[in-house]
Amino acid sequence: MASASLSIPIAFWSQSTPTATISATLACDGYVVAGLEEGLIWVFKATCGPTNASFVVGQPKDIVSLEPCTLLVGHSSRITALQSMHVDGDTKSTCEWILISASEDGEVKKWNLIDGRCLQSNPFAFIGVPTYLGVINTVEKTVSGPKFILCAGLSNEACILDATSLEVVRVWGGHQDWVYCTALPGDDQHQSRILSVSADCKLSLWIFDTASLAVVKSKVFEICSKTNDSIVSLVACRQDSSWAALVTRSNVQIVCLQSQKRACYMVPCPEGEALAGAEFVCSKDIIIWTQSGHVFYYSLAELQQRNSHPKVDVLEHSAMEPRYDTSSGESSIGATAAVSDWKPPSDYPPSVMVFSNADSHYFLNLQNTLQGLHCSSANLLGVSSDQHQGKVDSVHGTLVQWHPHKSLTSPSVTFSTMLNDTLVALGHDSGDVRVCPVDEALLGLASGFAQKHSKETTVLKGHIGPISSIFTTDDLMDRSFILTGGKDCSARIWNVESGTEVACFNNHSRPVTHFLQVPDDVNSRVKRSVISIAEDHSIAIISIEEMSCVYLFGGYEHALVSIQWRPPEDYIILWHADETAFVWQMQTGHLDRIVKGETARAIMADSRWKVCEISPRRPTASKRPFDCMTVPLGVPGSKATVPVLVMNLKYVLTILSPTRHTDQPSDQPGSKSSAVISPEPQISTRHRHIFSGQSRISAKAKSGAVEEPAPLSEMARKCLRAAKVVLGLLVTEDDAYAVSIRNLLDISPPTRAIALGLRGAYGNFSIRAPVSESRESDSWCVSPTMTASKLIGILALSKMIATAQDLDVDMDTWSRGYCNATQDSVGQNFCPPSLSFLAKYWQDPQVEIQEVTKTILLSAIGRMSKADIASLVKYWSAFLPAAALPDSCSSQFMARSAIILGIIGAENAEALPEKVRKLAALSLTILLNDDSRVSYKVASIDLLSQGFATWQPFIRADAVLKTLFLMAMDTQTANSLVSRRARRAIAQIALVNPALFATTLTQDILDSKRPSDRVGLLKLISNPTVLYNGIPRLAEAIVKSLDPTVPNMRESLLPVGTSVLLDLVQSYPQLDVHVGSQKLAVGTAEGPIVVYDLHTATRWQILEGHTKTASAVAFSRDGKTIVSCSVKEGSVRFWQPNPGFFGMLMGGSSLWSPKSSSAGGGGGGSGHPGSMPSLSSQQSSRSFDFALQDSIVTGSEEQLLNHIRLEWTGDRVAKLSIYDHIMSFNV
Repeated sequence: MASASLSIPIAFWSQSTPTATISATLACDGYVVAGLEEGLIWVFKATCGPTNASFVVGQPKDIVSLEPCTLLVGHSSRITALQSMHVDGDTKSTCEWILISASEDGEVKKWNLIDGRCLQSNPFAFIGVPTYLGVINTVEKTVSGPKFILCAGLSNEACILDATSLEVVRVWGGHQDWVYCTALPGDDQHQSRILSVSADCKLSLWIFDTASLAVVKSKVFEICSKTNDSIVSLVACRQDSSWAALVTRSNVQIVCLQSQKRACYMVPCPEGEALAGAEFVCSKDIIIWTQSGHVFYYSLAELQQRNSHPKVDVLEHSAMEPRYDTSSGESSIGATAAVSDWKPPSDYPPSVMVFSNADSHYFLNLQNTLQGLHCSSANLLGVSSDQHQGKVDSVHGTLVQWHPHKSLTSPSVTFSTMLNDTLVALGHDSGDVRVCPVDEALLGLASGFAQKHSKETTVLKGHIGPISSIFTTDDLMDRSFILTGGKDCSARIWNVESGTEVACFNNHSRPVTHFLQVPDDVNSRVKRSVISIAEDHSIAIISIEEMSCVYLFGGYEHALVSIQWRPPEDYIILWHADETAFVWQMQTGHLDRIVKGETARAIMADSRWKVCEISPRRPTASKRPFDCMTVPLGVPGSKATVPVLVMNLKYVLTILSPTRHTDQPSDQPGSKSSAVISPEPQISTRHRHIFSGQSRISAKAKSGAVEEPAPLSEMARKCLRAAKVVLGLLVTEDDAYAVSIRNLLDISPPTRAIALGLRGAYGNFSIRAPVSESRESDSWCVSPTMTASKLIGILALSKMIATAQDLDVDMDTWSRGYCNATQDSVGQNFCPPSLSFLAKYWQDPQVEIQEVTKTILLSAIGRMSKADIASLVKYWSAFLPAAALPDSCSSQFMARSAIILGIIGAENAEALPEKVRKLAALSLTILLNDDSRVSYKVASIDLLSQGFATWQPFIRADAVLKTLFLMAMDTQTANSLVSRRARRAIAQIALVNPALFATTLTQDILDSKRPSDRVGLLKLISNPTVLYNGIPRLAEAIVKSLDPTVPNMRESLLPVGTSVLLDLVQSYPQLDVHVGSQKLAVGTAEGPIVVYDLHTATRWQILEGHTKTASAVAFSRDGKTIVSCSVKEGSVRFWQPNPGFFGMLMGGSSLWSPKSSSAGGGGGGSGHPGSMPSLSSQQSSRSFDFALQDSIVTGSEEQLLNHIRLEWTGDRVAKLSIYDHIMSFNV
């Protein structure tokens, strides 16, 4: 799975320790995930035993230690539910754990657990507050893992989401008293089970059909509980689907869901306690914990033995004795010496989990403390054995260790934003606002602003205390204005150009948190105004025109959600989180009324009025080359922040290469095939008048001029400086390739105080946690996608900077060397780049991206062992479009498989078994005709042409070529990329199989009925050196297209047909044209020479005499005599064609031969076309023999093309030059 975009988030960590409150937790496969109140998500790597950094003498060896790995940034409200699911990969190293997260506002996101990239997001997944996420498992799984996700919570409806797209596929409602539900493992290919509980504690078992999406109630379980008891959670046993537990404040009821044996066992809560949750340990035990932090451990095996004969359909209620109680003494979780005085807040119960590592299982609890994030753990011994007795080791606690760098940002940045494409505003905890170019901001953040700022930097001083908000718009920047808000409760307007304060407003009693632009046309008095919003949710409307506060509206205890404008009624309505609407009168500025409930909702639902949404600043898909934001790491008001600057690689490359930012035909310099296909040919005046007899065209001179690069714009120069700084931050290795590129491009040495991340779907991104300086290479060891993304960034930036600086260096060779050297220097922990991710950019329209992606991918495949390649091929071959079932995986995944195997087959055909080669070839043809995605079509075009020799035995080669002809002739702007790639593909195929190309092209020209189609086909030919065997038939097709009896056709084809004929004459010595007499002579492989009359577009004469290939022909100056040469035959013949009356009739009437087959090998164009009528034939008037060495005579005719020349030096003298041999013949 690969959803990461080519954007590079760079985080600059400070010494601030994250202090945000935990709201949801999850333990999964060696990782622990903590969702926070502020909407952030921390991913920790969990290890059993002390880490080297935290180990001290006397510390227990059996302890769970957490190391911060990744911070996920995207949600804008409290995280309320977390879940995980496993997805297989093409190799063991690419198997993935996927994290599903839900927030209080109903948004659900999907992340890669290892590297944190966001894969998908749905902001409207759930109406209400989701408190549960469950993976609906069936026997059948797709390549992307389970098919569906169950989302439920504080609502009488549950949603079933598509696990890939997160789209809602089923709303399951109608339960007025529904409280919780949970997904159970399914035992059928298309069915899964769901367990729900109502407010009266009735359990219902439902069957979900994954094919029809129908949900049908199966059973109802009556269980014993207090009717007024509050339900906490409903938990299913993941290892044994026959067990579930209903947790209330006063007890836990464990229910057996077996069809023939239903029993309920009740576990009462200890006196004076309230239960907070429960979780199964394997399939034999369960842990239960209270709000005060006590944890109890019970054995299900003992319970079943004690009640071994329950009656069918009779409910058994028995109290269970705890197997172990961790509440005694120091064993109580949350009651260790370090936090003995800490009590969990009543609103948030302890975050207790079961963490499994191999055969060991642990209690695990995360808590916020004054010292930082605290992790408590206890080992469960004996739970995986068959014995019923087990014990719990003592509970041990430790603080989560952070590894900040030595070079940290100082002063701390508390707010940051982009003012335009290259200008950054950084707000500091000192109250200063620094406005500077991107490159200076990067260097300052990396070095702690130790360097002296340049003249381009402006420092705005005035605020007292940290900056909490910075705001501007394009209109304000045109006037050099920005607005800032601070913890000092003031809002200020600055002139950035002069660095002076324009106005200061002290309208609020709490710090300013937001600024908002007033929409146009809502009220003339607030035109060109800005709204400032404070922590107490009060707002002030500031007029930029008058530099004054025109309105001030008081605050409210609940958060401000949106503002509605009603100009005709002169009202402004403030809508708050508790569904209260404050209606203010604009004219007088007084509060008109307060509306709540249904009436307030109806007012805000009126779509006639403009609404401004108030939401926390979260990442979006920016359209700028650079973006920046400051991520808060603590509770509101905390100074713990991390500034993040994001570089959009593709936008930067576009700015740096304005004349070559997309795939152009010139991206294949020096390739032999580039001479075969050309864009629209420019027809000269001399070409147009070939039929008028004005001149004889000589060989055209090839222009070798190289276009000078255009000078960089001011923005491009700024982007170039920033790109060099970013490259310096990315290239941290000390090997020869890294040092050489730093010296060559004059970039800064590596800076250690950064952490990289990945930007994913909808602008959501992740950043790596700070690591110790000894682990700077860890970014290469995170995930295959992280490695691929970083390599693309480094290689593309290096290549573009070298081009922008006009450096004469072979960057392709350096790129290949850098890929190999990096893997060698990192060692065995290096994560090879993701082939799936690289395949996504294999045919990217950005030339630099495309080129470096190919370099990385081919380098990665080249370093794979035969066993790894075989495993890769086996995995991906199952998902080829020609082999996979439509419902087995997504179309995107099938296309990705065709591209990956197409690349392998094009580079190394032997790596694919014959059956896979056939399926890959057919799959590429399927993509070729797929109009849903241009990128798929472009990839198939290139791969079919690059590996044509591999695919040809398994496809209809002529049909593929005809399809490419149609694509190449498409002149629509929207299809320009496809057209260019098709032209290049045709050229490559022509080199591999010239006969097929010539035969198919000629047949298409003859079959085309519309002049425009023939013109398009003729335009595909420029300097066709690969057309040797098909020249006679192609020439005849062109002549026929100029038939004067079809004037429209002749008029349309005259310019391009003339140009093509001249190119053929200049390229092939066996063709010649005489302008004055309008005759064209064409030598054939069998020996006869066909003479055409271009006036009448007929076959004028057939000259028979040569018995082997006619190597060269030439007209005399008066056009009355033709001289020809056959190297194979060793003879020169002179002809004086004069067909006579009957010859002209027969020649004209029998011009066109029956159509020959255009089958794959295409030999039909090798001889002279059609049968030659005897009356139009003529023998030579004189012949001469000559002898050459055998190496010349036995060589191929194609080798002679550039080494043979036959010309008239006088009226009766012809000269023949073959290599160094020169002969003259006098008639």
